[in-house]
Amino acid sequence: MTPADSAATIHTRATDETEALGERIGCAAEAGDVVALWGELGSGKTTLVRGIARGLGVPEHAVTSPTFVIVHEHDDGRLPLFHIDLYRLAPGDTPSTGWDEALSSGGVTAIEWPDRVARWLPPDRLDVRLLSRGGDEREILLEATGPRSARLREAAQP
Repeated sequence: MTPADSAATIHTRATDETEALGERIGCAAEAGDVVALWGELGSGKTTLVRGIARGLGVPEHAVTSPTFVIVHEHDDGRLPLFHIDLYRLAPGDTPSTGWDEALSSGGVTAIEWPDRVARWLPPDRLDVRLLSRGGDEREILLEATGPRSARLREAAQP
């Protein structure tokens, strides 16, 4: 996979457009898929995960930032969704968080602040880089790192 083949940029102008992007990813997701969400506070990471949840059939109102819990498991959809937020962890703390269990669960794993676990990220994952452009506008770069994530990147296209 060449770099040009592995990335796509999508611009969203409203929260519902960011959620719709996530929903397309969730609809295409299969057991074992991993989505790594990169972006500053308020960039739309949890909003995107709400859309992924909707695509998996998980009630989106159940999705909130798991900053204080670290891992939220949503098992009431087509596949379980593990929403991991590593903001409060220092690099190296990850193995004790339920990380391995989430990745091997047969569900879909969405990771906020993946920079905290860069060396443990699976080699085939969809890297989603969210950049706020003011208000609810976002520039979202979707980078596939292998064939599974390439399928998700293609499904995410509007």
